[in-house]
Amino acid sequence: MIKILDAVCALLPQPVLADYPCNNGAWMRVIPDADAQLMQIALGASKEKGFSLFAENQLVNNRYVTLLCDDALLHIYYCPHERTLRVIADPNTTLYDAVPVAYSRRCPSALWQFETDHTFIDCGMCFILQLADYSFFVIDSGHYLQVNDHLRLYRFLRERSPVGENVVIAGWFFSHGHDDHVCQFIKFLQDGFRDVTIEKLYYNMCEPDGRDSHFWKESNKKIMRDFESAAEDSGIPIVKLHSGQRFYVRNMCADVLCTHEDVYPESLENYNDSSTVLMLEVDGCKISIPGDAGKNESDILTGRFTAETLRCDIMQQAHHGHMGTSAEYYRLSDASVVLFPTTQIKFEEELPHYEANRVAIELADEYHVSSNGTVEIPLPYVPGTLKLLPDETFENFDRIQALWGYTYTAAYKQALFDEFLRRSNLPPMSEIDP
Repeated sequence: MIKILDAVCALLPQPVLADYPCNNGAWMRVIPDADAQLMQIALGASKEKGFSLFAENQLVNNRYVTLLCDDALLHIYYCPHERTLRVIADPNTTLYDAVPVAYSRRCPSALWQFETDHTFIDCGMCFILQLADYSFFVIDSGHYLQVNDHLRLYRFLRERSPVGENVVIAGWFFSHGHDDHVCQFIKFLQDGFRDVTIEKLYYNMCEPDGRDSHFWKESNKKIMRDFESAAEDSGIPIVKLHSGQRFYVRNMCADVLCTHEDVYPESLENYNDSSTVLMLEVDGCKISIPGDAGKNESDILTGRFTAETLRCDIMQQAHHGHMGTSAEYYRLSDASVVLFPTTQIKFEEELPHYEANRVAIELADEYHVSSNGTVEIPLPYVPGTLKLLPDETFENFDRIQALWGYTYTAAYKQALFDEFLRRSNLPPMSEIDP
């Protein structure tokens, strides 16, 4: 791949930064102080070396071009805000569908923020899109402490698939490699559900042992390796996503807005800034998925894009509502529905401290916290049509204190439990015979 980069960049007059290993055999070269003419030179050099156009996209004034030659993919893009040209050589990725593929519309589309089991932990993220032919696009999965969530997820998908037909996961996307986003996928694969077909995996993980990996916990890096091994060993085609690519899955269109490749040469000390950020569009409804993106990616997003690109109907709050993207990012997004993949406890603790959360909520018509139950959103979004499903899990306060040291007053715990019973359609304790 370095030879390909050398050949393509040989005609470029500007010096380049050091080559960046993008993981999975891919490499990137960044050319600073670039302009649109330099991109034209790079595209011309690519075609001279036998590469032909596969797909191109433009988001505001950022231009992205993907080319192919034999088994190698070359992705070249220019971002005027940073005046940078990036050239990525990727030898191993499965090709994405760059144009819509025919499908039969058999059902309405819907989005669910899936209630991950918060008995022992306050993070974990999983979203489910049902596409128009009963297939699904799944986003992340959950933490290893959410012990049986792979079974809950399977049952959820099975109940919403036609009887006598396989559960079809047309795509499973992973924002980044943290435990609370990938572990239940690993368990899902291990259980080998025979009536489930997974067509493609979509992600772009940075190297577990890369330049800034000394900042990350060894336990986290082990999970990253375990995830990639499980994904590769599964035999499921893997699409490595790069910024600006637009791909289609049934009636869903997705734009890749940012990956760890965009952060370089800035630090990935905060591993959350390796999140792959997507903007989905389903039946005219836009859904923003920033994963756990932090300050570096937030600055990239608000620098490169305007409200024309970032405005959405539904927003997944970055990093569960912890320290993630900026208030300005949410102002540009201006979402009608905001979804917090966290617990009510953490949501209430952090709301006074994070302006970004308050701004997102103030702009929205409604918001939902995942610990309060799976929320169903028919698509396209229409106010008043959201449905909150019964709350399935509740905190084990003794175990949480032993694991994390969190303590809560008896009155607060009782109030939470009373609300849990109400959401679960169960009678209050005062009405239950001892």
